[in-house]
Amino acid sequence: MKNHDSNEHAQNEPISGEIYHVTPTHNLDSIFRDGLRPQIGPRSALLGEAKEMVYFFGSMLAVEDALSNWLGEALDDEPGAISVLAVDRSGLHLVSDAGYELACLHLVPTENISLAFQDDVPVDEKNGPVTEGTS
Repeated sequence: MKNHDSNEHAQNEPISGEIYHVTPTHNLDSIFRDGLRPQIGPRSALLGEAKEMVYFFGSMLAVEDALSNWLGEALDDEPGAISVLAVDRSGLHLVSDAGYELACLHLVPTENISLAFQDDVPVDEKNGPVTEGTS
């Protein structure tokens, strides 16, 4: 299984001072205003998660691997662009059940969060609604 093998490779990457959180771009305003709040989001609900948490990847390699595999598939139905946030892990209490994924049970303050990558906004959202041809 390619996904499993690539996740094993990603989990062997050293975890830097930054960890990474993937989110739909439309969430950025509230994240930069309020921080990253632990919750059971749509993907966690589908997986039957019982605890509210914020999930992270330990490296950009792990983010890229997830986006090109299972997370990318899970986000296919998400409207709009996707962003990756870099989070300074200083002072955060992190837990991990999977080597490529970290979680935090507490609010991540805004001062720990910066934008690492923002996907392009789809053309139809940049320019307003797409209308059929004009005559």
